[in-house]
Amino acid sequence: MTGRQKPEKARNPADTPPRHRHLASTTATETRCHRCHTALLTALDDGLTARVNAAPLLDRQAEIAALLNGLATYVLTSNRHLIHRDAERITANTLRGTIHAEHQCTGPTQLTLDDLIGEK
Repeated sequence: MTGRQKPEKARNPADTPPRHRHLASTTATETRCHRCHTALLTALDDGLTARVNAAPLLDRQAEIAALLNGLATYVLTSNRHLIHRDAERITANTLRGTIHAEHQCTGPTQLTLDDLIGEK
C-alpha cells in the first residue's frame, strides 16, 4: 500500500514521562522533616536530593564528627546552592559559605506493644 501516511497525533506534554535531569542543581528551600519536624534545607545537587540540617556546623571539629558518623556535609553557597563536600573540596577549602551536615532523623520510632501497655 503506497498511500499517504497519517500525520502523527500531537502529544500532550502531560502524557509524556518526566525526563531525568542529569546533573541538575537547584537552590535550597527551607522545609521541615515530616518525622521529627527539624528545620531543613533541601535542594538538588548534581541530580541527587540533598537534605541537610538548616543549622550550620560551628567549626571544623563538628564537620569531622559528622563525617565520622557517616553523614555527608554540604556547603551552602551565597547563591543558595548546596554543594557536596568531598575530600578534594574539604582539602581545597575554596567554596565559600556555611557548612551543613546531612540530616539524620531522630524522630519518633515505631511504638511496641510494651510501650503501649507499660511494664508490669
